[in-house]
Amino acid sequence: MFSLATLALVAAYMATLFAVAWWYERPSIKTRGGALGPSLYALSLAIYCTSWTYYGAVGTAARSAWEYLPIYIGPALGVTVLFPLWKRIAAAARRENVGSMADFISSRYGKSPALGAAVAVVAILGSLPYIALQLKSLSMAGEMITAGTPVAGSESVTVLVMAGVLAGFAILFGARRPDLTEHNRGLIQAIGIESIVKLAALLAVAIFALVLLRHAPASADITASLGDLARWPDLDGRFWAIVLVATLAIFCLPRQFHVAFVEGGDPAQVRRARWIFPLYLLLTSLAVLPLVAAGGLFAPEVNPDLLVLALPLNSGQSALTAIVFVGGFSAATAMVIVEAVALSAMVSNNLVLPLLAAERRRRGERAGDMARAILNIRRLAIVALLLMAWLYYQAMDQSRGLAAMGLVSFAALAQLAPALFGAVLWRGGRSRGALAGLSVGMTVWLVLLAAPQLAPGFGLNIPAMLGLADPFAAGVFLSLGLNLGVFVLVSKLSRPRLIDQVQARAFVDRLGPDWMEGRGGLAGASVGDLKALVARFIGDERAERAFAAWARETEIRLRDADPADAGLARAAERMLAGAIGAASARRVLAAALAAGGRAPEDVVRMLDEASQAVQFNRDLLQTTLDNIDQGVSVVDEDLRLTAWNRRYVEMFDLPPGFVHVGLPIAAVYRLNAERGESPHDIEAWVERRLEALSRRIPHDHEREQPDGRILRSSGAPIPGGGYATSYTDITALRRAARDLEEANERLEARVADRTERLEEARRLAEDATASKTRFLAAASHDLLQPLHAARLFIAALKEEPALAPGSPGRGLATNADRSIDSAHRLLTALLNLSKLEAGGVQPAVAPLSLDALFAELRREFAPMARAKGLRLTVVPSGLWVASDHDLLRSMLQNLVGNAIRYTDTGRVLVGARRDGETVQMLVCDTGRGIPDADRESVFGEFVRLPGAPVDEPGAGLGLAIVQKLSDLLRHPLSMASRVGRGTTFRVSAPRAAARPVPAVPVEGDARLPLAGLRVLCVDNEPAILDALTALLSRWGAQTTTARTVAEGVAAQGPFDAALVDLHLGDGADGLTVVDALRARGLRRIGLVTADTREGLKETATAAGATLLPKPVKPAALKAFLSR
Repeated sequence: MFSLATLALVAAYMATLFAVAWWYERPSIKTRGGALGPSLYALSLAIYCTSWTYYGAVGTAARSAWEYLPIYIGPALGVTVLFPLWKRIAAAARRENVGSMADFISSRYGKSPALGAAVAVVAILGSLPYIALQLKSLSMAGEMITAGTPVAGSESVTVLVMAGVLAGFAILFGARRPDLTEHNRGLIQAIGIESIVKLAALLAVAIFALVLLRHAPASADITASLGDLARWPDLDGRFWAIVLVATLAIFCLPRQFHVAFVEGGDPAQVRRARWIFPLYLLLTSLAVLPLVAAGGLFAPEVNPDLLVLALPLNSGQSALTAIVFVGGFSAATAMVIVEAVALSAMVSNNLVLPLLAAERRRRGERAGDMARAILNIRRLAIVALLLMAWLYYQAMDQSRGLAAMGLVSFAALAQLAPALFGAVLWRGGRSRGALAGLSVGMTVWLVLLAAPQLAPGFGLNIPAMLGLADPFAAGVFLSLGLNLGVFVLVSKLSRPRLIDQVQARAFVDRLGPDWMEGRGGLAGASVGDLKALVARFIGDERAERAFAAWARETEIRLRDADPADAGLARAAERMLAGAIGAASARRVLAAALAAGGRAPEDVVRMLDEASQAVQFNRDLLQTTLDNIDQGVSVVDEDLRLTAWNRRYVEMFDLPPGFVHVGLPIAAVYRLNAERGESPHDIEAWVERRLEALSRRIPHDHEREQPDGRILRSSGAPIPGGGYATSYTDITALRRAARDLEEANERLEARVADRTERLEEARRLAEDATASKTRFLAAASHDLLQPLHAARLFIAALKEEPALAPGSPGRGLATNADRSIDSAHRLLTALLNLSKLEAGGVQPAVAPLSLDALFAELRREFAPMARAKGLRLTVVPSGLWVASDHDLLRSMLQNLVGNAIRYTDTGRVLVGARRDGETVQMLVCDTGRGIPDADRESVFGEFVRLPGAPVDEPGAGLGLAIVQKLSDLLRHPLSMASRVGRGTTFRVSAPRAAARPVPAVPVEGDARLPLAGLRVLCVDNEPAILDALTALLSRWGAQTTTARTVAEGVAAQGPFDAALVDLHLGDGADGLTVVDALRARGLRRIGLVTADTREGLKETATAAGATLLPKPVKPAALKAFLSR
């Protein structure tokens, strides 16, 4: 009766779990938080505590003392010390949308189907003993509570029935939908409740054990009942081996990976699990001690694995016994259900679906409803797995404890750790390395650990043959060490593919959530195509929901007719990966997109057509290679020929049948060397060629053959470790190049001869220009002498009382003075133009105040403007420019002079404005304007516009000088003009920082008397001396004249001032007289000259004199003498 009540309680408990799971699977409930709140994730991790920890931990503690403790230490280390690794795996799993551990590992290592299948097989091999362990625990517990009842002895049938019930639960709530990454909230809620139930039951029986110990007889020795638990644990190799596999198990057990990384949780729940889960393990491990002690006192003959159940049962506590039995049942069933769900996903995605696709492709069949097929495969896989676990349970050594079976299962699944951890920690991991390491590790596990347990009587006990009393530690360390070593070694020897590098970056380098891919469109595929493709595998409703979620996340509006971009394609691949695995998803999506978004039922057929297209393209490529003029050869990573064309054989005259696939390229090199390509050590030459080829470095060089041909070889590495080389016969090209080089040499000789002639002509032209300049300088000097004298005479004449202002004679004198000024300007313009053409003018650029320069222009041109009845407006400016003072002044003088000359009425405006980092100087007039046809010609030499009055002075050189000065100073010149309205010239110069402005001396009135001033006049021209005497005497000064240097030096003073000509005939010049007068204390000395050489002003200043250029203006002369 008791057993029936217990079974009824189990049935009620299962019904409750069904109800909870069904309730939370409802669409209206799924979006809400569960009853367990943020602790659900941590409680789902507690699925680690199976019947092994519920029953077997007590049995292990009773048999082997502290050996039970590493089972709890390992996972606690995993979620605390290794939490950074935990986060990396969780981030990568969420980002890649994986549905199982096999999908995760195969996706990381180049989306390898073979590796995914291998991981699935290892997971199944490692999990079957563990599931069998749960069935054994149920059988042992059932046998104990049904002893002496009519149903006693039917445990095997009962376990089989129970396995069927668990399969139904797993199918109903774990295989409801094809998309594995869509959370099974009902199942996880049920698992959370089971974790609470089993912990509560274990703590209840532990408290009962404490009560028993409290009421134990006084003679009872509790310490002795603890056995070896009363002593400090022996930390031997077996202890650390168990710690290691338990730590790896929290990552590698299929059920743990499923609840931790596939079902997952938000970051807050994960962080909360870091202390809740270790606390759960701590409470579980502490409950073991009182149970062992009580068992040693009150149930010493009971199987230690059943002490948890035997204590309340033997004490007559029926209710507690039933609760404990339900707790053990809960621990076993939770593990079986989730493990079956996780393994069924691997079976369908990584084993069955690839084989099914290959078979359908072979038969040319079209696929039907893939979503239904995927679900059916998973459901059949769950049933098959539980059936195999039951068969394993029937075949295994029943005498072994639960802990021994669990440790063997842990050791098998720990073989996945190198590949799993390397997936997120090492970029260099390759699928070949992972597969090789896994194979070696599982082989060692099978030989040393699995075979002795599965078939101890069939002569397969290798550890016993090797003399290993406890093979577990040796098997664990040896298998994992070889696994890791082979994984690293083979990965380093494997050449990476592009997909390996892409996936390594996705898993190792990217720590955060997925990024937004580029929006480039995918040719031939629309949003509707991708949606239809995904719907075939996961159903229409879920496909619509998945695409809508992606649209909300990316804030992109999706319309079926829009072209699909790379980001949507990658999202679709992740959706498919949850249903059919990462490797299959990649192939299906690539085939569908390549075919322009065809339906999934066409995928298999398209892949077969693609293989035919590849063969056709290969044949086409070979035909193309055979019909090109270059020889082509391709070698693999072992430097053996894999491809060549007909021209390659012909080019090197290789014997018929000599070249074949797999021929070492060294044989070709050696044959060519023997034919004379290498006249020296043949083997050394061949080795150098091979060594250069093995470096996989692109090359391009030429080599002359023994028959005189010249071949150019160009090579480059190709994907997969190979190397491709092309050979081109460039003999004709090189001969043509030599002929061209010879012709070029002849042409260069002719060019050199012509260049020499042109250079000679240039020198003659420069000499002629220099001669012209020297002539103009000499002529201007000689012409300026009489002009200087004439101006002085006219100034003296104007001092006569009879020629007072307003008299008729005064006007004649003024006109004569103007004529002399015009002649002076003409000579100056000619000389300046000659210097500019000869390149003899070097600008002295310095900061220049425009206000001071404009003031000079105002003083110079205001009288001329008034004489014509014009208004000259000079706008003051505080701007400074970087320019040459004299050259810029000359430009503006010519522009202002032309403006006044060609303006009849109105005004002339001179000003400046800032334009960024430059300054624009403007000269505007209201004159006649310049016609469009004449705007280029006005800058020519000796050009005057038609219609100018004949009485206007000028020779047509002003604008020519302005243009040349503009080019010399690099001051851009522009012009705007309208006929009848006026003209505006703009000169642009760079801005400069302001500097202090020196005071400008004010010229004195030309009619002020200089009574009593003693002036020494030195000049070799009698006319100039006479003119100076006449002018100065009318100003009231006393003059002393001298015609030579000797007379000037010997002249008796004292003198108040001196006017000394620079050129005084042959011999010493006027500077000698200046030096002598300075030595006598005279300070007011004017050096008068018609010489226009550069640097003359500085020379005069250094000698202590003031330079007065001829012809000297009377006002300037009087200002000098009046200082």
